[in-house]
Amino acid sequence: MYNSNKKSADDLSDEILRDKLRAELREEIKREFLSEESEQNRSEDDYPWIVFSLDGTEYGVNSRHVLSIEILGSITPLVDASGCCPGITRSRGEMIELLDLRALFGLGDYITAKAGGKDEQYMMMVIETNGVKLGVIVDKIVSVEYITHFENSDVSDSVNTVSSKYIRQIARREKQDKPLLILKPESLNVS
Repeated sequence: MYNSNKKSADDLSDEILRDKLRAELREEIKREFLSEESEQNRSEDDYPWIVFSLDGTEYGVNSRHVLSIEILGSITPLVDASGCCPGITRSRGEMIELLDLRALFGLGDYITAKAGGKDEQYMMMVIETNGVKLGVIVDKIVSVEYITHFENSDVSDSVNTVSSKYIRQIARREKQDKPLLILKPESLNVS
């Protein structure tokens, strides 16, 4: 005898397929539309900070601007490049210009440190600001963390230095005694 309440195997497989397609479509809609909108509405506080060191001083840059962190590879020197641009390097299949923060901040430079026998693995953060990708050479990456305690809104009010044009704020980290200098990524586009 035939049971009309029983679904055929074909009906079940069609129903499972429809449910899978609905779920995939729902996820695709979230990725395509909701993520773009929520990305625009997110503030820097929603992203962790990359903490790095240069000559013993710690700096931070918001990970929203950082595309990748890599060990610095070979450098192709550029003719007539500024002192803080040692050349270009390859990152993920494309050539990008390098910025030596040591030279920019008046702390010597990467080339001299390398030639002076400092046998360290320098790091490169690929940063994108205003549509420009730049490989920033740093001594080492210290941590990735959320920072919520900022001392003031403008570092130039409390610090009178040349590098304050590159430093936006001073942050205080939990369980750390040293201040953390927060970079202005948009100020690093020095061509």
